[in-house]
Amino acid sequence: MTGRRHQVLMAGLTNAGLYDLSPNDDTAVQALVERLDEAAVRRVAHWLTNAGSAR
Repeated sequence: MTGRRHQVLMAGLTNAGLYDLSPNDDTAVQALVERLDEAAVRRVAHWLTNAGSAR
């Protein structure tokens, strides 16, 4: 399940316009994935997607 949550957050970051992520960014995403449940990850991804579309 953590793989799916990681994909959801990475998709949210991409939708927000963040494409060139560093290894430290991936580490931060992984830390979120390990601490948040599926619903919270989807909510964060939703925020990121909305932020990207507001630009």
